[in-house]
Amino acid sequence: MTRDVILYTRKQCNLCDETAAELRRLRDELRFTLQELDVDEDVSLREQYNDIVPVVALGDRVIAHAPVDLAELRRTLAEALPD
Repeated sequence: MTRDVILYTRKQCNLCDETAAELRRLRDELRFTLQELDVDEDVSLREQYNDIVPVVALGDRVIAHAPVDLAELRRTLAEALPD
C-alpha cells in the first residue's frame, strides 16, 4: 500500500489551503508523504480536476474532493494507511 498522498490544488483557493493545512498536520501522525500539484500548471490535470479541487488522492485512488469534509478525510486516511 502506498503512503503517498497527493493534493491537487490551485492558487487562491481557500478550500485548497484548508485541506493542505489539515494534511500537513496529519502527515507526521499518519506517516505519509505529501505532494501538492497545481492543476493549473498541467492541462490534463486541469481537465480532470478543474471543477472539484481540492482533490486528495492516495496513490492513484481519489479519496476526497471538494467540498472536503476534514473530519471524514482524517478518518479515511487513518483507515487506509496501515500502521
